[in-house]
Amino acid sequence: MGYNSQHKIKIRKSTPEDIPSIVDIWYHASVKAHDFISPQLWASHKKEMAEKYIPQAETYVVIENNLVVGFISMVNNYLAALFVKTDWQGKRTGTKLLNFIKKRRENIELKVFKKNTQSVAFYKHSGFTIVAEEIEKNTNEPELIMVWSQ
Repeated sequence: MGYNSQHKIKIRKSTPEDIPSIVDIWYHASVKAHDFISPQLWASHKKEMAEKYIPQAETYVVIENNLVVGFISMVNNYLAALFVKTDWQGKRTGTKLLNFIKKRRENIELKVFKKNTQSVAFYKHSGFTIVAEEIEKNTNEPELIMVWSQ
């Protein structure tokens, strides 16, 4: 049996108390997934994530043993963030979060760095299609715009 079949996870709306854990997960997962971007760039956005982006978004967290191990943030139908604690990646936690949101939306749009091939493959596998490519202004890196609909 798989790991999650033995461990019950819970998904719930985030609370202000979750924000430090959310920002920590976002930072470490961003650095791991984006080795083509300076870790200092991610570090410089921690405060903004905690004080602006997460509070403004509709955010849900995955809880395992009373710890936040992943989160998803939506702004209307835009998937602004989906991050899983680095040592929890590959255990279907991201898939569970994405499926949780898919049940609550008719369509979803997201942006993902083209060089983040693991995430691009994850979203393609999850039914998203690439509809456009653009250059992200802060990093000058190509970004893919992907969409999913029921």
